[in-house]
Amino acid sequence: MIKKNKHNMIKFFNNLKLIYVTFLLFAAAFYNNLNAQNTNSDFALWNSIGVDYSFNNKLKIGIEYNLRLKEKSSVIDEVFSEIYLEYEIFKNFEITGGARFIKEKDNQGKKQGNEHHFRYNFDASYKHSIKSLEISYRFRYQNKNELGILKEDGDIPGQNVRFKTSFEYSIKKWPLDPEFSVELFSKIESQTKMQLNKYRLTFGTDYKTKDLGKIGIYYRFEEDINTDNSPKERLSILGLKYSYSI
Repeated sequence: MIKKNKHNMIKFFNNLKLIYVTFLLFAAAFYNNLNAQNTNSDFALWNSIGVDYSFNNKLKIGIEYNLRLKEKSSVIDEVFSEIYLEYEIFKNFEITGGARFIKEKDNQGKKQGNEHHFRYNFDASYKHSIKSLEISYRFRYQNKNELGILKEDGDIPGQNVRFKTSFEYSIKKWPLDPEFSVELFSKIESQTKMQLNKYRLTFGTDYKTKDLGKIGIYYRFEEDINTDNSPKERLSILGLKYSYSI
């Protein structure tokens, strides 16, 4: 009995250390963001609601609606709907194709107003577990361009390659398993040249219910890198999401 209690106490403190270290990393990033020099910093609120349907154990379709706020979460930045199709090729390896219809609020410069964009992406994802830790990897290619503007008028599609690594730690008898992820963005500038231009850190958790779906919350920090003379863009984000699976 004493040995069992001792084992549970050790496990509890190991879990506590993991959460504490993760919290310190994000606190340091947030403090650095507030005290940054030569940067444009903002706080955003991202909200999403979605539903997905599984045809079988391998094929799933989903749709999401998203609202994103900028300028201290006081102004609409983007509103978009997204549809995606996900297929599991073999255990723990999936490919996904998605399409996003975006309405952006441009309130900078001489020409302001709403812009309409279309974005599509292709993903390849793989995950595996090491005891209570689940590690997943996602490679994404995305292509985005503004609708209603010809290439001759200056509409050049923006192409990016993204690589994301996520860590989720499962804690027994605790519904809010912490998840941390790192994502790198590389802009495709030509057929032979790519440049790393942004990174993103995310810490969050999900609460799953049996009948009412899944509710999630996260804090996200992202920053532009490899900028020349212009100030770096830094963004702190609070995210709320809800999804329901059929």
